[in-house]
This record gives sequence, C-alpha cells and structure tokens, in this order.
Amino acid sequence: VSPPSRVAMFQPGVGVRPFVFTRVFDEAASQQEVYDNVCRDSVCAAMNGFNACLFCYGQTGSGKTHTMFGQSVAMGGNAGAVVSPTSGCVVRAVADLFEAAGALEANCGVSTSLTAQYVQVYQDQLTCLRTGTPVVLREASPGAPVLLQGAAEVELHTLMDAADLLAQGEERKRYASTAMNHRSSRAHTVLVLRVVQTRCGLETTSQLHLVDLAGSERVKKSRAAGGRFVEAVGINSSLMALGRCIAARVEAKSHVPYYESRLTLLLRSALGGDSRTSVVVCCHKEDAHGD
Repeated sequence: VSPPSRVAMFQPGVGVRPFVFTRVFDEAASQQEVYDNVCRDSVCAAMNGFNACLFCYGQTGSGKTHTMFGQSVAMGGNAGAVVSPTSGCVVRAVADLFEAAGALEANCGVSTSLTAQYVQVYQDQLTCLRTGTPVVLREASPGAPVLLQGAAEVELHTLMDAADLLAQGEERKRYASTAMNHRSSRAHTVLVLRVVQTRCGLETTSQLHLVDLAGSERVKKSRAAGGRFVEAVGINSSLMALGRCIAARVEAKSHVPYYESRLTLLLRSALGGDSRTSVVVCCHKEDAHGD
C-alpha cells in the first residue's frame, strides 16, 4: 500500500478540493519518519556538492519549529548533543553530515569541513543569532551565493558544537504570545551550513539552508494588535515575496524577484541554480483553520 499523498478539504461554495503532495504525515508520524522522507535527500545532495534547502512553512502554531528543531529547542532548552526521538530535522541533518563526512574520509580520503551561520530575519532586518549583531547581505558577484557580512561563522567539529549554537540562538529568537499560539515565532530563522570537501588538491563547496519560516497568520484569528500587528504584516509580506519567487521559478520566468525582500535575497542560491529544495507544509486539522 502506497503512503498517503493527498489532503482533501471541503470549502463552502467550492466543494471538496484535493491537494496533492509527495507524502502526507499525520500526528502519529515520528520525527525520524519525517526526516527520512523529507530532509535526508537534502543532506545527501549537500554531501554530493549541490546546494540544498529545506523550508518549513505553515500557519502559526502548526508545529514548524517542532519539526525543524524538536521538542527541547521548541521549549527553549538545550538541543543536546544526542539524537533523540524528539530531535528535529536540524539536529538530525547535522548528525548525518558528520556521519557521512567520517565515512568519506575513511573510505575515499575526502576531507570535509563544516561551518555554520545562524541568522534570523525580523521585519526585513537580519541579525546573527550567535552574537546578536546586525547582518548585512553582500554580493561577491552577480548570481553568486549572498555573503552574510556580520554573521559569526562557527566551525562545527561535533554535534555538541551545533547544539551550543542552537542554544545560543534560542536566547535571541523573537517570540510573542498571540491568540493562536502562546509562543509564536515572530521572525524567520535560517541556519546556513557550509560543506567544504577536499581531496588531492581539489575542493568542492556546497551549502545547506535549513529554514524555519515564521507562521503565516490572519490577524482576525491571532488578534494581533500594536507591535504584534506590525510583525504579522511583515511576516505575511515576506512570505508573499517568497511565494512570488517560487512561482517565477516554477513558471521558468526570465525575472525572479529576489530583491523584493531580504529573506528571498538571502535564499537566492537555495531557490535557484542546481539547488535541491524541499518544503514541509505544517497545518492544523481543525475545521476552524480550513480557510
């Protein structure tokens, strides 16, 4: 029996609409199952020299941060240096990168170095989540991966190094309580992993972007007001810009509007070229969220 691959929804005035996906997971799915079917291919692509990206998109409170980081990080604790049943895609991806690097060195003589930059995009402004300093996007050359000037570049030698970086970032992430989520992410979070492989004087560089997008929300449901309302408008605007870039890529248009937001400019190398990009869509099952 093939795994489920579609979601059917009833919309008043429209009827039943099917939405087709590569794979559909219910609330009984394990973190390992989601990672194996969604993120592992991105890790393999990065180890094979391709740029890769995993987005986690969805309504506020639908489980995006849990999917990407796992229960410990989502609750504000240390990520830990051991992959547990509750570990999310980020921790599992880093663990697999280290495992693959070790196997390549032992079997093929390939030396691999792994570095990370961890940033958040809040109100179209970038901040380094390790140091709290502002980050500026720079282009070394047209079409080249965008440089994160001001973002600390951390060498990762063990899973503990990654856990420490995630824990430091958790202290600087922007959260707020809304009517839909008591701990709503108010900024997009991007972990950029740079993989450099060397053998016999030849070097290959690839990037793996792991992106926890801030949740889309309808203000009438989240009851955002004041500063929270401004944040909601900024979040939805940047998500719309991201949607326009993806649509332009799918339709093979000659112009892709990467410069409409800093989020899309940051992710230009993840959305274009030979990048292997996957998207996890998190959603509520309750009828009240069907619209």
